[in-house]
Amino acid sequence: MADKDDRWPRTRINDWRHFQEVISDYLNGASFFRGVTNVRHTLTPSVGRARADQKFSRGYETALFDQFKREALPFLRSRPTDDWEWLALAQHHGVPTRLLDWSESPYVSLFFAVWGNNVEDCGLYVINRPQETPRLGISPFKEKEVKFFYPGYVTPRLVSQRGVFTVHPDPESPYLADIAVQFVIGNDLKADFRQKLDACGIHHAGLFADLDGLARRLTAIHSYRAALPSQPPLPPTSPDGRSMRRKVNAADPQKGQWGGQPISNGWELAATVTKIEEDWYAIDIEVRPVDDSKKLTRPVELHLHDSFLHPVEKLKPSGGKVQLHTEAYGAFTVGAVVTQDGTTLELDLADLETAPDRFRNQ
Repeated sequence: MADKDDRWPRTRINDWRHFQEVISDYLNGASFFRGVTNVRHTLTPSVGRARADQKFSRGYETALFDQFKREALPFLRSRPTDDWEWLALAQHHGVPTRLLDWSESPYVSLFFAVWGNNVEDCGLYVINRPQETPRLGISPFKEKEVKFFYPGYVTPRLVSQRGVFTVHPDPESPYLADIAVQFVIGNDLKADFRQKLDACGIHHAGLFADLDGLARRLTAIHSYRAALPSQPPLPPTSPDGRSMRRKVNAADPQKGQWGGQPISNGWELAATVTKIEEDWYAIDIEVRPVDDSKKLTRPVELHLHDSFLHPVEKLKPSGGKVQLHTEAYGAFTVGAVVTQDGTTLELDLADLETAPDRFRNQ
């Protein structure tokens, strides 16, 4: 659903699949992204935001900036070379500045939006990429237009977050000129989006790249598992005593959608699973003819779990079959459509007896 704010267009996101559909229009490198924890937050630099005890003044901004430069030195391994680098460093560590931070990745920005709180709807701003400032010989405090720059003084976090900054000559005024759209993510969607982002590799350990980030990610994983449905009764067993099915997580959107059979009309959907590290597995999926009487000549659609960045993959055959390598932390159902004749196939990875038991059970 799209609606028009007084100043920019807004689109309310219905679910993860809807987000992936609408964000695809902005993945051509011409946009920057910024997540906000409250959808009502405007694009106003922190030093210019209204406070009851202090109105913005250039003198206040200068004093704050100079104090940061003096007192930050003991904590730095190398010294920033100019005020642009100092300002970027200050902004990154939470000092009020005339900068706004952005990411070239919508998923990184979405991460910061959905992890803000558990109360309010959050938002993702998309702006048209403004002009880049040359920086050389220009003070960030004398730039007359909103422009962006890549921070020359970088930390591992800025690299992993694909961070860029815009500098604002009037920090008290909200930035409106280049807004393409604001996506609204309801508070009720946050838990699901957090888990799906984690499955895509967008999590605290990756974006913060330190022990604090690792600890926060492990805490998040613990919360995901605590929220899963309780384990159902043990399923029936085969004559040799092995479980015929060991699936715990019921959130399996492809289950039952593609006929329930991995072999049909002379085609087979197969997979192998190997452990990479604890709770992380490599999955190799293949669609192939059962015998030499058929040859795969047209693309096959593979339908994965919705949490994947690309849940639908359309693959061209090579050597008479299609193959896909991916990674995940647990089992899910894969659907396949052989476009050559319309045959549908379905394989629940939890039913793979050769897969690690831990993979099959989560």
